[in-house]
Amino acid sequence: MINPGRMELIAMGQSYQVTGTLTDGQTVKLDRKLPVLSSRVHLVVEPVEESRKSSRQEALARIHARQRERGHVAPTREEVDEYIRKERQSWEC
Repeated sequence: MINPGRMELIAMGQSYQVTGTLTDGQTVKLDRKLPVLSSRVHLVVEPVEESRKSSRQEALARIHARQRERGHVAPTREEVDEYIRKERQSWEC
């Protein structure tokens, strides 16, 4: 990496990618500890869009909608019972 102010070569070390929270205009609290001693670092700050956790009902509604879109037909109770009966029979020797 070249430092434009001095035009000298700077050796690049290990880099880490981690999320964190900007607590004020100058302080970042990282979500995990890094194996780096106290030193100057180069940061690129990219805001992370907060994702709202969906409820169980919303998640199931999305799953069911995708199943309908692809034409999924759930097995009937009788089909499931027959599958289980055959599976259990295969256990008996």
